[in-house]
Amino acid sequence: MNLFWMNWEKEIFLNKLNLSEIANKIGGVLEGQDVPITEIREIHKGNVGSLSFIDNPLYFNRYHSTKCSGLIVNESFKESSRSDVSLIKVENTRLGLLKAINLIYSNNSTEIEPAKIGVNFKSGKFTNVSNNCVIGDNVIIGNNCSLLPNSIIGDNVEIANNVVIHSDTVIGKNTIVQSGAILGSDGFGTVKDNGKHLNLPHIGKVIIGQDVWIGSNTTIDKGSIGDTKIGNNTKIDNLIQIAHNVVIGKSCLIASGVAIAGSTTIGDNVSIGGQVGIVGHLSVGNNSIIGAKSLVTKSFPDNVFISGNPATLHKDRVKRDIALRKLPDIIKNKN
Repeated sequence: MNLFWMNWEKEIFLNKLNLSEIANKIGGVLEGQDVPITEIREIHKGNVGSLSFIDNPLYFNRYHSTKCSGLIVNESFKESSRSDVSLIKVENTRLGLLKAINLIYSNNSTEIEPAKIGVNFKSGKFTNVSNNCVIGDNVIIGNNCSLLPNSIIGDNVEIANNVVIHSDTVIGKNTIVQSGAILGSDGFGTVKDNGKHLNLPHIGKVIIGQDVWIGSNTTIDKGSIGDTKIGNNTKIDNLIQIAHNVVIGKSCLIASGVAIAGSTTIGDNVSIGGQVGIVGHLSVGNNSIIGAKSLVTKSFPDNVFISGNPATLHKDRVKRDIALRKLPDIIKNKN
């Protein structure tokens, strides 16, 4: 079965609204042209008709390069140099985004079609394949699995027992998913409104490359806006959390117990030791190594070996550790 899975886009029926209507309904003030909006996208991936947002100083500079027609920003946002980018100013940017998503994607039902299943398909007991799924040739699925609508599974994929594949998850050919893994559930994103935590809707996908290994009880969250992506030939151990909008490159090795927070980018050929934590909105360069139990709190370039808490260049950390071990003797001799 020829899937063309990497180019797949689901057909969504959106509510098309002008920026003035959106601003009025989310309690914002429109500055700039009143233009129609057809989608919500990441700020660096939008086009004419796209609406995005800025709620983190790390992304302020993207105002100058975005192709989006509109941005939801905080009332304190000062930039206004572009006549082709309108602003909706709100008191709480993420709350405004939540309301805008609910407005535009409130009618996101798809046309219901029977699942399309290739040849030599095998599934175990109590496994459910929903409508609108596409399954390639020679796919094996174990017992008690759920494939929710709009999932795409490539050729020669093996899925073990008790796996849940949520809607809008795409899995490339020759990939293995071990027991208990959950792919494509909503990520951990909340907005506070009148003292109450609201869950931020997730409208992105999970896109898994080819020849990927996903270990038991690993979770990979769908993107909030945009997609969570795992590159070809990456191997992911058991009990790993990959949050929304994380992008992991090709041929990475990730050991058990790792947690990667949202919107972090991991390059190609990166090795990550067990129980590493990586905070959000960072980047780790190609061909890098992260030592076990490290906490990565800042971005690093290509070809580095880092370790420790907080993570630094491994050779520098070793020098500091040696010096610290000598410190008691130095103090004792001085006394």
